[in-house]
Amino acid sequence: MSLSRPAIAFLAWVAMLAPCWAQTNSVAASATLPPVTVEYFFEVGCPECERIQREILPELDRRYSTYCAVNTLDVSSETNYLKLVAYQNRFGITKNEPVSMVVRGSEMLNGFDAIRNGLFPAVDRALVAALAAEQAGSDAPPATAAADRGAVSRRVREFTLAGVMAAAVVDSINPCAIATLVFFISLLSAARIGAKRMLLAGGAFVAACFVTYLAIGVGLLHVLYRLTGVRALRLTVDAVMIAAMTVFAALSFRDAWRYRRTGKSADVSLKLPEGIQRRIHEIMRRGLRKRSLILGGLGIGAAVTALESVCTGQVYVPALVLMIKSGESVGRSAAYLVAYNVVFVLPLGILLALTCLGTSTPVLVDWSRRNVVFSKVLLGLFFVGMIAIIVGVR
Repeated sequence: MSLSRPAIAFLAWVAMLAPCWAQTNSVAASATLPPVTVEYFFEVGCPECERIQREILPELDRRYSTYCAVNTLDVSSETNYLKLVAYQNRFGITKNEPVSMVVRGSEMLNGFDAIRNGLFPAVDRALVAALAAEQAGSDAPPATAAADRGAVSRRVREFTLAGVMAAAVVDSINPCAIATLVFFISLLSAARIGAKRMLLAGGAFVAACFVTYLAIGVGLLHVLYRLTGVRALRLTVDAVMIAAMTVFAALSFRDAWRYRRTGKSADVSLKLPEGIQRRIHEIMRRGLRKRSLILGGLGIGAAVTALESVCTGQVYVPALVLMIKSGESVGRSAAYLVAYNVVFVLPLGILLALTCLGTSTPVLVDWSRRNVVFSKVLLGLFFVGMIAIIVGVR
């Protein structure tokens, strides 16, 4: 009986793989065979992850016993998240699923259905490859994602810096901060002091704003690092931030719409409470009565920045959370914090310089009013973007 060419090819293929299959089905024959590593990326509380724990992992243990090792990797950890993104880049996966598995660093299964349908065949292939490598005398580990992780880490740092700088720009044109400086400049103008003394007092005010806001940021960053160090608290911080920013985004868009229609500051919701505004004005008037305008400017800047952080903190805190969620080191976060505060006080310095060069207070007041709608829309968009970021890296 003659065999067709396809039949001969099939039998040759079976004969070639038969030794590997035999060793796969009786793995105990090779005591030195290292277990196949399965990296299991999951999110806390996701339904698909619970199904994996309930349906897939017990069957995986039953079939392969000690010849398959599962590493569970919670993607809320910065290291694990970067490793997952590196694998996604390597295998060309663009869709984020709450659960993924990587078999022996060579195959990635993305999502519950892919894992259910492809995990066991992938482990079989990995065992065959491991046996073939052992027979060839090669104990080299599978390719790692170290280079990919380095590239992803750089990309995440660039993204974080861009996000933090965007937040700083939004915060710097916050009507709370601009209105406060305009009022301070109007008091300096009413005091009829020269441009040089106005520059000294205003410069002291801006410097105090920078130092005070930086100190507030350092304190908040320390607290947030402590809170997010515990998984349950980290999830709580995420939930609170998402809820708060959803409300802030809605109020920001509503403020922009209402102010666009009426032009009345009374129609703005996200602003300093009247009591704090009166307190700020009182501090400014008292501070300018001091003999030293520099000391007065420093005292006013520090006190006013602390009080108005009730308003500006709406942007500041999400920016700090972004630094932490991106897995930045303390040193890098501190550098971002300094850059943030430089951008924050930059418009204050520009307005001060324009005043010293002769720009009148009414012009500044008019500019501040025309800035409200734009800044409110930008603020709302910022909150929406931050919600997307927090949800995306949870």
